[in-house]
Amino acid sequence: VKVTARHMHLDDFLEIEKGKWTRLVVIVTSSYGAGQAPMGCHRFREFCDALLLEQQRDGMLASVSYALLGLGDSKYTTFFQNPTTIDSALQKVGATRVGDIGKADASGLGNNEQLAVIDRWIDSIWPHLQTVLLQEDDAQSLTSAHTQTTELCTEIIPDFQAEEAPKNNNMSITILLPLAIALGASAYYFYLNNTTNTES
Repeated sequence: VKVTARHMHLDDFLEIEKGKWTRLVVIVTSSYGAGQAPMGCHRFREFCDALLLEQQRDGMLASVSYALLGLGDSKYTTFFQNPTTIDSALQKVGATRVGDIGKADASGLGNNEQLAVIDRWIDSIWPHLQTVLLQEDDAQSLTSAHTQTTELCTEIIPDFQAEEAPKNNNMSITILLPLAIALGASAYYFYLNNTTNTES
């Protein structure tokens, strides 16, 4: 199986890729403020909020599987709200989550330290990804998912411009990765760790 991996902001998936779903996506995201989406995920969150309100798009993403790693801080009452909303929305329209949701808590201690949780999630998710990649693409269903995604985005995003004809990304995997959030969380962790060691 030939795998082509790409990473991008979730918003870029909608605005640049025009919602061209592939068989498998891997999402890494966090919450910001009062459970809102972080930078690079605002419009994708709007898309997911709209999916939760939709009544006629059951099965829209039936051919899509996804893995989800969430970052956050349990000191806040809205901890994990954005990843949870995304998870609920994708499942509502037929997407299948593979593996457990990674819950990387910046306030986690010991075995539950954020980076330790991320490492365990990465180790555990590979067999699930492999299983999906060995399956056959349903090109017609993926095309329908793309079409319905652009239709919905056109309704909820005023300046969204849909492409005229979708393309089939056969045998590929798109990794949707809000890099700024993931790298920021890691940098913050190392900063705290170094600060603690210095104070000791």
